[in-house]
Amino acid sequence: MKKCLIILLLGLLSFIPTALAQEKASVVTTQKPLVCHNAEEILRILEEQYDEEPILMAIEPLMLSNGQTLNLRIQLWVSAKKGTYTIVQSPPPLEAFEGKLCILSAGELEDISEKGLRTLLGDKFI
Repeated sequence: MKKCLIILLLGLLSFIPTALAQEKASVVTTQKPLVCHNAEEILRILEEQYDEEPILMAIEPLMLSNGQTLNLRIQLWVSAKKGTYTIVQSPPPLEAFEGKLCILSAGELEDISEKGLRTLLGDKFI
């Protein structure tokens, strides 16, 4: 079940840039507040209060205006028991963000299709 959750979320995240690239004319840019707090405290809350555990670790390259690339760490935390998820990201290495972790998204899992995951990934990870 955990593998299915991982694969589903990876699959969903991988389609976002492709979908946006295909629909350039209708792209809407928004400013979503980013919640950043002490990393140890966020991880403790995810484990103790939400029963979530990290099931995916990834690197997101962030291109700066000067052409330099920063690699930001992303983690997907999931609780199969409670049906919740949280996506957290390490912020850029700036003094104001030292020791902090940012929450990109959190909520309830709605559906996981094992058949869809198998079709998408060809049984590679299941």
